[in-house]
Amino acid sequence: MEVYKLYGTSNLLLFKEENVLNYRPGGYHPVVLGDTLKDGRYKIHHKLGYGGFSTVWVARDSKYVVALLIICFQLC
Repeated sequence: MEVYKLYGTSNLLLFKEENVLNYRPGGYHPVVLGDTLKDGRYKIHHKLGYGGFSTVWVARDSKYVVALLIICFQLC
């Protein structure tokens, strides 16, 4: 692939994802594209990323496109 030439090697992971075992009570909250939050106000459109304490999602309400930070209760 042409993308690998940019990084000089073909064995790099270009997209790393969080460990699915962290989706548990006290950990990451499971979110799926198309889910709605806050009584249907926000609809999830895209995942921006994750960190040790949260996941970040692009959502839309009737007026705005927003980023939602969903925080873990404990260290993920």
